[in-house]
Amino acid sequence: MDNTKVVKIENISKSYGNKKVFEDFSLEFTQGRIIGLLGENGIGKTTMLNMIAGLSTPDDGKILIKGQEVSRHTKDYISYLTSPDHHTTSFKIKHLIAAANDFHPDFDMQKADRLCESFKINVNDSIAKLSKGHQERVCLMLCLARKAPLYVMDEPMAGFDPRFKRELVSAILTYIEESQTVIISTHLLRDLDSVFDEVVVLTKNRAQSVNADELRESGRSLEDYYMEVLDNEDAD
Repeated sequence: MDNTKVVKIENISKSYGNKKVFEDFSLEFTQGRIIGLLGENGIGKTTMLNMIAGLSTPDDGKILIKGQEVSRHTKDYISYLTSPDHHTTSFKIKHLIAAANDFHPDFDMQKADRLCESFKINVNDSIAKLSKGHQERVCLMLCLARKAPLYVMDEPMAGFDPRFKRELVSAILTYIEESQTVIISTHLLRDLDSVFDEVVVLTKNRAQSVNADELRESGRSLEDYYMEVLDNEDAD
């Protein structure tokens, strides 16, 4: 397996007003892994993903994507799961697909077609006429249809029914290649338990990680590990 560090977070600090989210914080993500990013609400998961995606910048320190400091150029390496609010609702889905294909050199039209079929998306539908849940399916399709080295997803399961959650798990396992890396922030551990190769738990300016396969082989669940980390943090 390629052990290249696709993301290196080096001594970053980040504050919002008087609230420090990170201080002199470092973390690495290995290429070719599906990684669960866990932590309590407000601990900094979304802030971290936004900084990796270049939507926000650290106050100090730096973040490297495939060896390059985050910039407009590194955005080409990242398929970031957007919210429906980022898309023009007057467009039909086929127009969004065409725009994505024009904008991203790694967009795969055949992959998009297969994902539309799997997610029951009618490309002739207008975004404005879809429910929020179906709009989010379109966003997931657009994200997964790229062939990017890195996929970043913040709470992709939120609001979906159990059947579609299973379809999303299947899509991640089907369409993500071994050389690609996926970072998924979630609190729905049971839905994604079988997907993760690695789990990273954020606590107060610290991160603890575990190999998910080794954890499962020991008979412990990811949820057990997560709660154990939080309990130990509270005891310190």
